[in-house]
Amino acid sequence: MSASDSLDPVAEVEAVHALLATWLGTDAEPEVLERFAATQHDTMSMVTTGGTRLSRSELLSGLRRARNARPGLDIEISEVEVLFAEGNVTVVRFMERHHFDGKHADRWTTAVLTAEGLPPRYSWRVLHETEAPGD
Repeated sequence: MSASDSLDPVAEVEAVHALLATWLGTDAEPEVLERFAATQHDTMSMVTTGGTRLSRSELLSGLRRARNARPGLDIEISEVEVLFAEGNVTVVRFMERHHFDGKHADRWTTAVLTAEGLPPRYSWRVLHETEAPGD
């Protein structure tokens, strides 16, 4: 049994995005961003819906400035699909629907997670977002 067998990638995706929505959508305490940051591996990188590549430090720097930038933001996660799971590596794809200001924006996201530590927990390594067509 691998370390990732004891982890739930759906719960991980939902929990991390709940932290993100809390940080961006409320006057959250700094601890919320710290908990989000703890899920990101030191070498984590992402590609945004606009095609910008961000390192972990660039992402967190932007987020520090974005506290409560979207009051009331809710992020709905659906269609989580495990694309690959072997050893300590799990690749997931999911739909994010960002509800804000009476509108929503959708994006497909693919993430590479690794199971690390004892007890094992996921560490986010790679994130790639693609804007999805609206309804």
